[in-house]
Amino acid sequence: MFYRIAVFCLFYTSLFGIEQINLVTPNISEQSMIGTNVGIRPFRKSGVRLEAQKIDDKLVIHNYGYGGSGLTLSFGGAKEVLDLLSEHKIISKVVAVLGGGVIGLATAYDLLEKGYEVHLYAEQWYPELTSCVAAGIWTPLDYPESISAENKILHKRMLDEAELRFLKSANTDPEFAGVRLIKYYRLVEANQKARGDEVSIHFDNGLIKNAFCTTRLGIDGKVFMEDLYTKIKAKGAIMEQKRFDAVEDVLKLSEPIVVNCMSIGAAKIFADDEFVPVRGQIVYCETQEGVDYVLSQALTNENYFFAIYPWSDRIVVGGVFEVGEENKITTPDVIYTLIENAKNCLTVTLEEN
Repeated sequence: MFYRIAVFCLFYTSLFGIEQINLVTPNISEQSMIGTNVGIRPFRKSGVRLEAQKIDDKLVIHNYGYGGSGLTLSFGGAKEVLDLLSEHKIISKVVAVLGGGVIGLATAYDLLEKGYEVHLYAEQWYPELTSCVAAGIWTPLDYPESISAENKILHKRMLDEAELRFLKSANTDPEFAGVRLIKYYRLVEANQKARGDEVSIHFDNGLIKNAFCTTRLGIDGKVFMEDLYTKIKAKGAIMEQKRFDAVEDVLKLSEPIVVNCMSIGAAKIFADDEFVPVRGQIVYCETQEGVDYVLSQALTNENYFFAIYPWSDRIVVGGVFEVGEENKITTPDVIYTLIENAKNCLTVTLEEN
């Protein structure tokens, strides 16, 4: 019986041009779990806020609201900040950057590269950041879907700029550690439309799944953030741990230029009612030889999806989208559901046998 199925699969692949991919089945279970984590995705209803604002004697450039795409779009946003500074023709080369996450760090890095004196203020530093929780799957910002045509153009411009920048690090002479090209498989139902090449995945536990395959940029969040943080310190950024509770606290700074990358904090300080917190909880599992690819699948419950991403020291399991939740806590029921969703997506059922 197995032989006949195998012959049929080879015939089907040859006839319709669907490539067969053999993959090691990820071991996602309570026994392989080594930890959990949680982060708040800082979405805005209208998308990323990138604009200059004059407040008293300061030029404030807002650069926040990246949702779940901070790592992906970070250097695209940094380029937009530099362009805004150029437009305003500010003579001073002293800049305060607010926020120690990936947006603040990427912006500080590029300002330093352009010869600015950067004073970086943050309440927390690496590794106590949401940016260090992010799995690093290459994701354009596509939520919320109600953003304007103008902001869609902005996001596309940022994405193109960031992609060019990160591709350099995926080559033999990387600018940053933790960046590479990786195979991404999106599991789908038969005849379902998706981007990429259609393939038939044969897992080593006997499971066979249709999927669409693309090669994407991948960022090991832990490795990349540590490297970026280290490089900024080495370039001479003046770093100060500081909390801002109101606009007045920002105006007390001595620097004439302020780049606001505070994300959630920015929304509260500048009374931004566009802010939409979306909590994400993740599971860490032990690394597994042969599991060196990204795997995802949409689920019928719109609050959940299934996704795994291999870091150098763990497998990151994600898949929850809790809109409106900004309490940074993990909940046992969600963690349990993430594990169960993974098992359901990767287990051979009686029907499939």
